[in-house]
Amino acid sequence: MKCSRISCKKIMYHYYLLLISIFFWIISGYSYAADAPNLKPRLVTGPHTSDAEPKSRQGGRLVICYGGTPIHFNPAIASGTPVAMPGAQLFASPLRYDENWDPKPYLAKSWEVSGDGLAVTLHLVEGATFHDGHPITSDDVAFSVMLVKEYHPFKSMFKPVLKVDTPDVHTAVIRLSSPHPAIMLAMSPALLPILPKHVYGDGHDIKTHPANLAPVGSGPFKLVAYTPGKTIVLKRYDDYFIPGRPYLDEIIIRLEDDPKAEQILMERQEVHMLPGLTDFDGIDRLSSKPYISVTSHGFEAVGPLIRLDFNLLRKPLNDKRVRQAIAYAMDLDFITQYLHQGRSERAPGPIVPASPFYSDKVRKYTLDLDKASQLLDAAGYPLKPGGTRLTITLDYLPAMPSQQEDVALYLRRQLAKIGIEVQIRTSASFPEWAKRSGNWDFDMTLDFAYNWGDPVIGVGRLYLSDNIRKGVVWSNTQNYRNPTVDELLNKAGQEMDVGKRKSLYAEFQQIVAEDLPIIWINVVPYHNVYNKGLGNPPLSIWGIHSPLDKVYWKTLPKITSEPLPPLSGKETPLQTVALRALSLLHQQGIYGALETLSDPGQGFLDLQATGLHVIGFTHQGTIFLDNSGQTKPGMDIRDILDLKGNKVLPQLLAAADHEGGSLLTLQDFWPNPATQTVSPLSVWCVRLSPQDVVCAMKWSH
Repeated sequence: MKCSRISCKKIMYHYYLLLISIFFWIISGYSYAADAPNLKPRLVTGPHTSDAEPKSRQGGRLVICYGGTPIHFNPAIASGTPVAMPGAQLFASPLRYDENWDPKPYLAKSWEVSGDGLAVTLHLVEGATFHDGHPITSDDVAFSVMLVKEYHPFKSMFKPVLKVDTPDVHTAVIRLSSPHPAIMLAMSPALLPILPKHVYGDGHDIKTHPANLAPVGSGPFKLVAYTPGKTIVLKRYDDYFIPGRPYLDEIIIRLEDDPKAEQILMERQEVHMLPGLTDFDGIDRLSSKPYISVTSHGFEAVGPLIRLDFNLLRKPLNDKRVRQAIAYAMDLDFITQYLHQGRSERAPGPIVPASPFYSDKVRKYTLDLDKASQLLDAAGYPLKPGGTRLTITLDYLPAMPSQQEDVALYLRRQLAKIGIEVQIRTSASFPEWAKRSGNWDFDMTLDFAYNWGDPVIGVGRLYLSDNIRKGVVWSNTQNYRNPTVDELLNKAGQEMDVGKRKSLYAEFQQIVAEDLPIIWINVVPYHNVYNKGLGNPPLSIWGIHSPLDKVYWKTLPKITSEPLPPLSGKETPLQTVALRALSLLHQQGIYGALETLSDPGQGFLDLQATGLHVIGFTHQGTIFLDNSGQTKPGMDIRDILDLKGNKVLPQLLAAADHEGGSLLTLQDFWPNPATQTVSPLSVWCVRLSPQDVVCAMKWSH
């Protein structure tokens, strides 16, 4: 393959650099159930077996693709989607929520809230067990509540909890020092996992407990395999306390950082669910497929906000005038209307516009470069010879390029207009970024955080001075301290009157919009993407942060494949590799076959000598498979040329169109992955389906 006389090696390397890592994730956001939180005395019951559990729903594998490697699997001490998504499958919670913000029975079959709001009594289902067979009791609930209170990043979430009484093995009474308007919501799957006391209460430091990576859960699925950065494999827990569930036998979570790779796998039905897609071109592309559903539902209780965080421990960002100058230099309409194609909503404050506690009566920062320059002059940072005033480092999350990297590049260009040199620092993974953020190792960082359904859960944690906790990401990592803000948030966290809460939160929003420890940019336009063959997709207010025990296959994906060509026994070694790969893909699909294809001992890969490997691509030239790692799914090879200036893709397609495939010899086409030099290449191509081709590639020595 020739690339207009430019080294193919350089072009391939350029493509490779465009691939982004980790989504992560991660997250934090908001929406709320209309008016007052329901803390009036209430008895709720609901048998888990009320609806029929038809055998036709049983079985099957669900493959979810998501960008974000979890730090571990213990949602009691960490937040964010990469932990919450598998955590909601591994652990059950007292309650779960539907799409109408109504709490539903889960581990608690019924509950009552006292008239004064100071006690919540949970009546647990009987016969529930952890994945090791131990019974789930009220002691485990009490242990879990107090553990979350002490170690979770959202310190305000269970702050009013004094203790949990356990009058019998199936009754837990949560005692509060004051009414808690969000106590019921705080018992959702992603926020209050019920952990086994006999495992996590053994004296080990909970933050480094070995069970965080090898959990003993209480939920519908159990962890059977985890390959960091690649896959999480969950299997059905047969003794789950809801009879007949979960319906699925297996859930596989693919940790894929590249949105284009996610999309091509979703198109080919190798992946069945993409939660939280933000790539606008991908949303349009997948919406056009008749077997794929794309919706914005399933994030009503999440409310994710993109933000620019300042480290107030560092000069010059400890000066409010500098932070305000940066705000005046930013054109948020340009970000939402141009970079985001008009699909994201501006966020002028810390509470998302969809919340009943949102207030727009805050200081507004519209683009004004003159005002920004005046503020920097007043702060003692005049222009120096060469046109700069100061240098600031900017980090960003290695996820959602349109919401993070693109904005970082825009900020670098924009802040240069007022004399601020921005040095962008990248992170190879979410854990790397989280470590920097949590340990205050940053000047500015783009971030995103959820409101988590109620400000007392997801907002206060970011501004309360008693939640400045080094090493904890998505706490008050800005080191913002304001006694008035502390007082307002603490009052709002105890106030049961919705009108009074609105007033308290309105005053809070006014103050932080003036102090500006954070610049709020936009609400993330999350979309849920799922195969239409799935029944009961996760579209409740918590979406993918909910248990998937009700999800089942109504109709399995139909993937059209070409019949396997007959073997004559006279196949060449390269042809044999291609046909073996074809047979493996027929039997197991891309995901199932990839481990075998990537094992050098299986005969499909030799990166030490001949560069032998296998690629797969669509007839439009989009890569969906490369067991060598030289390219990534989603890469476009349509414009790659050979030495004579001819496009290579038509030649590969023509070779595949012969019955059983055929051999193609190319000069200067593709660098040998063993040597990274261009040399003669033999390619055997064969049709996988009417739309897809598989090729085995081998170089001469």
